[in-house]
Amino acid sequence: MGSMAEIEHDERRTYQRIPVGYTSRCLMPDGGEYEGKVSNISACGCYIELDAFATRPDPAQRVVAYVDKLGRFEGIVVRSTEDGFALELEMTPPKRERFAAMLTKVANGDQAALEEIRRHPRVDADDKPTTLKLANGSTGSCKIIDMSLSGASVETHLRPTIGVFVELGRMSGRVVRHHENGFAVEFAEVAPTPKAVMRHFEPTHQAM
Repeated sequence: MGSMAEIEHDERRTYQRIPVGYTSRCLMPDGGEYEGKVSNISACGCYIELDAFATRPDPAQRVVAYVDKLGRFEGIVVRSTEDGFALELEMTPPKRERFAAMLTKVANGDQAALEEIRRHPRVDADDKPTTLKLANGSTGSCKIIDMSLSGASVETHLRPTIGVFVELGRMSGRVVRHHENGFAVEFAEVAPTPKAVMRHFEPTHQAM
């Protein structure tokens, strides 16, 4: 059996790496913020080119990158060069598989995949616990594993019937599909901004 490094290398090779050229805003460990360009990306990592004046992060440091058309990513620097750095992306397994499927569509010329991202960008709410209210009035808890302005995917043992309406936090939506870890909801109304979505998941404060 190969070493752990070899196994991880083989796992990374299973995901298709595609050239993109998207602009990126990088938040560095020293607090600096620099604009770069993602020259290629896969579901496991990406390479970000930086201007000459930008600080190069060191290997093992954590960087947050906001990538045009794709959203927010966080990861660990695995290599730093004169041109930029390579970032190993941190994602939950379900999110990584969804991202890999989306990148495959983009690589195959499916512009609808990017158009969907542009219309309904992702909301940074991964693994956020929240309340769930079913159509029969019963309530429970769940965990958001992926969310956009138009819907969310949640982790829960509950499997409400497809087509019924539920309340996720204080957002009403229709169950559109089941998946291995729970189900997906399409919100009744598309929120204008990520901040507007997150307001529906913040604790309410009642006057005494």
